[in-house]
Amino acid sequence: MLQPARRSLGGLLAAAALLAACGPAAPSGSAPASVQTTASAEPSVGIGEVVPAPDSSSSVYAPNPGAIVVAIDPGHGGCLDWGVPDPLKRGAAFSEKAMTLAIGLELKRLLTGQGVSVVMTREADEALAGDDYPDLGCHGAPFRDVNGDGESGFDPEGKTRTRDELQARLDLVNLARADVLVSIHINSVTENGVIVEIALTQTYYTDETPWGVSATQHLAQFVQDGVVAALEPVATYPRQDRGISAVNLFIVAPPLFVTTPERPDPVKQPRRGALVPTILTEVGSITLAAEHELLLSPEGQAAAARGIASGLERYFADRPLAVRFDALVPGGEAGTVPTAQGEAGPPFWATAIGSPELSRGIPVRLTNTGTAAWPAGLTVRGGWQAGDEPYLRQSPDPIRDLPIEVPPLGPGESVVVLLSEDVQAGGAGLIWITLANRDQALSDLGSAPLQLRTGGP
Repeated sequence: MLQPARRSLGGLLAAAALLAACGPAAPSGSAPASVQTTASAEPSVGIGEVVPAPDSSSSVYAPNPGAIVVAIDPGHGGCLDWGVPDPLKRGAAFSEKAMTLAIGLELKRLLTGQGVSVVMTREADEALAGDDYPDLGCHGAPFRDVNGDGESGFDPEGKTRTRDELQARLDLVNLARADVLVSIHINSVTENGVIVEIALTQTYYTDETPWGVSATQHLAQFVQDGVVAALEPVATYPRQDRGISAVNLFIVAPPLFVTTPERPDPVKQPRRGALVPTILTEVGSITLAAEHELLLSPEGQAAAARGIASGLERYFADRPLAVRFDALVPGGEAGTVPTAQGEAGPPFWATAIGSPELSRGIPVRLTNTGTAAWPAGLTVRGGWQAGDEPYLRQSPDPIRDLPIEVPPLGPGESVVVLLSEDVQAGGAGLIWITLANRDQALSDLGSAPLQLRTGGP
């Protein structure tokens, strides 16, 4: 793909500490997916005053659980994508997509009960990238070319529709600035085309992102261990722990920037890969009848959800350095699902800001969502890149430290700074904001950057 022209931030974001808030406010707006957060009041405080962590009895990030955003992707969904069909051919209610949705909704219930913010890629049997194929009895929304490969619709193998759908889900999660993405699936085990009647759990991740080994590998292992331990007591049959594997399945893969002899087809990976640690967990297998029946039952679904939740609890208890960004403009808070735009192309775009807003300055809340106090000397790092993409898939070049004083916040604490930029001639482009600890940007540790759009659709 052609790379758009680049330039640096004009005037580079002059900044001053402004206000602070004790926690993230409830987000506004939603697409077909949903958001749950813990609302909190925002008292007036002195300029630059650090607001303490609210603290809680939550088992997930007790200092400020509402500041954590977990994205849940119930695998498959929509009229055209059942996932693995019921081997006994009883219908869609017995297919993979129904079980993953039930597990995802139970996981959401567990997490929101602990005060954690949750983003769902779907809460019903629906699709984000279109589901309109009357020949199969599907009368959904028009198909979209989300990944920009020039193709959309439902081909005989379903690959075009699947790639657009998964890209839409990744876009939603990236723009909601989730801390992690968990995609839930049920396996179908075959060997040489023959079904293997076996029960197992296996979790996939990619090690080809800057945070792949340092963060995602640990997330994958924690969730794998949690699901195995939770299903073991409720299963009346032997189960296997197949461990974790670094495999670039589409939902976990990084963007493919260039083709190689091993990867000649760039659309086999997302155009915009996940900007946060992402895993795909095959919690069980549909090809063993007893396992299938367990995962169709409320008991089995609750066990799988408990296992994932316990893995997330371990992950957030062992993440020293992380940040949450909330742009205090409509649609700019983390955990907010972007509103779908138009009827074609990518539905989700970064929050747009205009010249008047830029001239006044954009208030941005920084929240320490790690388990360690921020070290002295953290810097806000920013850049701008021209283009008409929904958002940036990688840091712009150039990007540099901005003259913003960042206090050494403790876990769960927050403060608001004011960002401003002289956009000169304006035009379509994207601002990318992250924190940096010397030469290490937190966006390279898996903390989603703040992205704001200037101009564009």
